[in-house]
Amino acid sequence: MPSAEALKYEVMGRLRDLEPELGKTHLSARWEPVARIARLGVCIENYTWQIREDIIKRLVELQIDHQADFALEFDVIPVEGVRDDEYAEV
Repeated sequence: MPSAEALKYEVMGRLRDLEPELGKTHLSARWEPVARIARLGVCIENYTWQIREDIIKRLVELQIDHQADFALEFDVIPVEGVRDDEYAEV
């Protein structure tokens, strides 16, 4: 059973080679153990459709790799709409 921190660590590892293109990033993760659902939010500074697609492909791979363990919900949004870290975690 993963923790929110373990999910963040794995996602950041999967996105590491994209870091130069992403700019400032914020990753939020929430784990709901009873429902076995991981909820991820990826906020990126250099938001383009191509970068968003690249991130979504990596997150779908994560979902496939862990499909027996948990369900995955995620979204990729521009960081400019995030006012602070507390807002991003919501």
